[in-house]
Amino acid sequence: MKITDIKNTAWRDALQPASFRGALFHVETGSRENGRRIVLHEFPKKDTPYPEDMGRRAKTFSVRAYCIAYPFDTGAPLYSRDYTKARDLLLAALEAEGPGVLQLPTIAPVTVVCPQYRWTEEQRLGGFCTFDLSFIEYGVTTVSQPSTTANLQAQADATIQQAINAMNNATETLRVDALRAGP
Repeated sequence: MKITDIKNTAWRDALQPASFRGALFHVETGSRENGRRIVLHEFPKKDTPYPEDMGRRAKTFSVRAYCIAYPFDTGAPLYSRDYTKARDLLLAALEAEGPGVLQLPTIAPVTVVCPQYRWTEEQRLGGFCTFDLSFIEYGVTTVSQPSTTANLQAQADATIQQAINAMNNATETLRVDALRAGP
């Protein structure tokens, strides 16, 4: 019996080809890591710490990928007798600047950046290369809000300027009235 003989395996039917920025590769292992950003506050003379939840940590993905020579050419770089075609496409995708879409076999596509990777070829394993890939979730850039201190200072400056303008206007009105009244 072969694994492909087992029926009613919804997970197998849902498998997707692995790719990054459209460059296909095979996956040996894949893992995802994340959790919560917890800041631990420990105070002098207190026995109980205070853990503060600062939100969700960024998702990170570690992937052991490979490209291998296929027994015959199919027209697709990943399924070619020359594995270097798929290797070079993946290298170009990993070297490109900015975020890209990562598709792993068992998860929905996710936008990520690749901060580092390791590419390995061994003489004893001709026609085969591996990649150890690291990806970080690419989130939405938030617009930074000015600090409360900066807002308060700007409002104070505007109020002072309004007061100076009002005093100048009042002084000018008094001067004009004095000139009209004469000596």
